[in-house]
Amino acid sequence: RPLPRSVEAPPSSQISAIDPLQLIRSLVAESLQTHARSNQGSHTFQPQVAIVPETVAAVPAAGPIMSVARDLYLAPPDRKKAHLSKGRSETAAIVQFAIDLLNDPPLHSVSKDDWDKLDLALPDIPHPRNLPDDAGSSLYARYCYAQKHGWDGISRVTETTIKGRYRYGLYKFIDWAIDKKLYPGPRPTFVCIDPQNLAALPRDAFEDAELLDLLRLPLFTGCAGPHRIWTPGRYFVQNHLYWAYLILILTGMRPGEVGQIKCVDIQTDGEYYYFDLRPFDARKGRVAIEDLRNLKTNSSGRVVPIHPLLIELGLLDRLLYLMNAGEERLFPEWKEFARGDGTTRWSQPITKSWQYVKKVLKIVRADLTLYATRHLMADWLDNSTVAKRTRDRILGHVTDVPGGYGRKGSINADQMAAITALEPEIVKQMREILMAAKDRANEGALTILKPLSKKRASAAQKSA
Repeated sequence: RPLPRSVEAPPSSQISAIDPLQLIRSLVAESLQTHARSNQGSHTFQPQVAIVPETVAAVPAAGPIMSVARDLYLAPPDRKKAHLSKGRSETAAIVQFAIDLLNDPPLHSVSKDDWDKLDLALPDIPHPRNLPDDAGSSLYARYCYAQKHGWDGISRVTETTIKGRYRYGLYKFIDWAIDKKLYPGPRPTFVCIDPQNLAALPRDAFEDAELLDLLRLPLFTGCAGPHRIWTPGRYFVQNHLYWAYLILILTGMRPGEVGQIKCVDIQTDGEYYYFDLRPFDARKGRVAIEDLRNLKTNSSGRVVPIHPLLIELGLLDRLLYLMNAGEERLFPEWKEFARGDGTTRWSQPITKSWQYVKKVLKIVRADLTLYATRHLMADWLDNSTVAKRTRDRILGHVTDVPGGYGRKGSINADQMAAITALEPEIVKQMREILMAAKDRANEGALTILKPLSKKRASAAQKSA
């Protein structure tokens, strides 16, 4: 644009004498005066004194819009600060919901009314169950569907989801923005809960009959083939689901922990076998931080005894088979799964399988989830002579013992022996069912089919 009248271009011989700061002041003054004329409808203009530096400094600079701030928040950090950004990706979905709901405003301009609008909307995000596929593409798409079509046939999320996921994610993002001076604060307070939001559902343990019904299914007793594991037949297929269910039941591990087990995590002290889930083995020396295991909590790093029944059923045979095939993980079929809410899971195959099994077994009670295996193991340990401190270490629960004290090996030989000898009546019945099928396979009554490793399956496809 042409320069203002007050700063017309001087002869070229005088250019070097121009004060750049005075030029900027004049440009700002001219722009403000033009804006004032357009607002007042005035056609007259009286020249004004140029803005002083203090006034220029007081004009707020435009900060980034919320989506740009979100990208900065989620951007891969400097490798030396990576430990400060753990868990940020899990907040992406709810931050995106705020962006969509508020129409992506400049972050520094978000008002209390805007935060109140967001607070009121959080309880109105429906659960994805029973929603059309396109309506579940984002939290905002789910919200808009409920606003347009009502709540018939769909339900609200739990109070726990609102408090533990939505609010937590927003607070984490806003605190970061305040710290980076992208938002002036103060941090808003979210309080809204709709009376129709669902209460948190306590998880229960398996009943003995439910557990035995599960283990009598064809996967464990003889199926129609590797792709028809729930149909009765003459094949014995100890695939990844076979082992995953049994490890969950006989260790109390979390489903996501099972999916990440590496072959080298199966260790022995010469007498007992165990899963070594510690971030690293301190007895072997220090390791780089980047090589540490990614754990849910600090207490998740632990030693988990392997029940003798798993060894008798052939877990070590699977381990040897996979290691000879060059596989690093016990379940190479499992991949890290990115969910729509920004979180990642390693338990997708077993979770999908469990939803099908519940239908096959006609299990209707809603409090029975895969986590029931953890409650089951907790019950067994509570009814045994194992000390509470050891129980909590096995399950990966926080204890009242400071992490810097006590044995770093977590469980001594006597405790390992007590746990591996753990065999209540229900485990004895499990043994009868599972070992009967394995014996039939060893005798030839069932045909043993070893699953192809990932690498061998790929080679077979290429040769075909």
